[in-house]
Amino acid sequence: MNSYNVLAWLNFFVADVRDGLGPYLGVFLKGHGFLEGQIGFIGTITSLSTLILGIPFGILVDKTHYKRTLITFCILMIMFSTLANYFYPTFIFTLLAQFSISLCAVFLAPAFAALTLGIVGQKAYAQQTSRNEAYKHAGTAFSAALSFVCALYFGIASIFAITTFMGIFSLLCLIFLRNAFINHEVARGAEVSLEKPKNPLNESKLEETLMQPQKTFKFKQNSNEQKASFKLFKAIFDKQLLVLSVVLFCFHLSNAAMLPLLSQRAHTLGVDSSGAYAAATIIIAQGTMIFVALFCGKFLDISQTQNAYKQNNILNSFNTLIIYIKTRVSKMQIILILMGISLFELLIRGLIAAYFENISGMIIVQILDGVGAGITGVIVPILVAFILRGSGHINAGLAFVMTCGGVGGALSGSLGGFIAQYYGYFMAYMALALVAGIGLVIWCLFANILKNNDKRIQEF
Repeated sequence: MNSYNVLAWLNFFVADVRDGLGPYLGVFLKGHGFLEGQIGFIGTITSLSTLILGIPFGILVDKTHYKRTLITFCILMIMFSTLANYFYPTFIFTLLAQFSISLCAVFLAPAFAALTLGIVGQKAYAQQTSRNEAYKHAGTAFSAALSFVCALYFGIASIFAITTFMGIFSLLCLIFLRNAFINHEVARGAEVSLEKPKNPLNESKLEETLMQPQKTFKFKQNSNEQKASFKLFKAIFDKQLLVLSVVLFCFHLSNAAMLPLLSQRAHTLGVDSSGAYAAATIIIAQGTMIFVALFCGKFLDISQTQNAYKQNNILNSFNTLIIYIKTRVSKMQIILILMGISLFELLIRGLIAAYFENISGMIIVQILDGVGAGITGVIVPILVAFILRGSGHINAGLAFVMTCGGVGGALSGSLGGFIAQYYGYFMAYMALALVAGIGLVIWCLFANILKNNDKRIQEF
């Protein structure tokens, strides 16, 4: 199996591991007498305390050549903490277990981005990121389907076993991903000339060449190539990066609590106490994310569109529409529009969740969840890599952006949890929708500072 496929399958299996129990945690803790406010407080305090290390972890990812070793350690820690939490579901031990899981998750985000960039290079980064996201959502959907079936027959305990099962396969994928495949200078965003096949994701052409990566890839480095173009402080506080960080903060502040609140409301209404309902909502959302991630990759793959246009290889009206749009709209404009869509759908999602408690309303809510998360999962790392290209601090910058988003996600649990506890689920969803609206306004007002970089991003 070549490194491109290993990357994709690693994202598939690790998807269920990196967040621990995720939305199932609320169902599990509710079954042990926890209140909504307590559950939200645990998520907030653990996330906020671990996010302090977000930027240092990003710097570590930029500097270290032991990315695979550190990723392995994080996966093992998440597996151990999740299993330990099952046997000791007390408030203090849950707090400690979730702290450990959050700490590892903070490191894994920039580590996986660096791993991808260091293996595929800048030219193929957007396409591989889209592919990784599709596999990640497919992995989450797969584990959610297993959880749905197992939760119905064996209860919430089976979900802990599934997380361990997926973790073991993640470790097996890391074994196949040898360190020789990774260019650590490219992984941190340094300008390095990289000779690669023209179509790096064409599996039929790459299968033979990628089995011998050291012969296929030749790195040409000048004397100044390992030096950062500008300092870390300047990279992190770039005005474009700050706009993206604020918007991502609003996105996660609005988004993070919605799915757990859905599961908790179902538990309160007596719809589900086994975790099966939570699994069903995840399957719907993740299934949507797969198609959205691939859709974003198709829009951002300029070379593929140009080849199809030249060869008259237009098979249906959908491809025709994509080619028509991409030949008239710049790549940066596509990114700006997609990010705006993710915020707008989040606003609509909150309103629907507030007004509709029936099954059809919940299905629509989860489809919209898939749209927003699918877009941001692809767009954010690509946009950060573009903004900080050549700086040597891409992963530190991504860690900063993800930290801001993580702070929003951490506060979301308390915001939604306490409002739901004291004022009801309707007001909780209305508050979360308002936050999404604020993020959309900020994006519309300040995203124009990115429009002047169209020429640079076309080369990425």
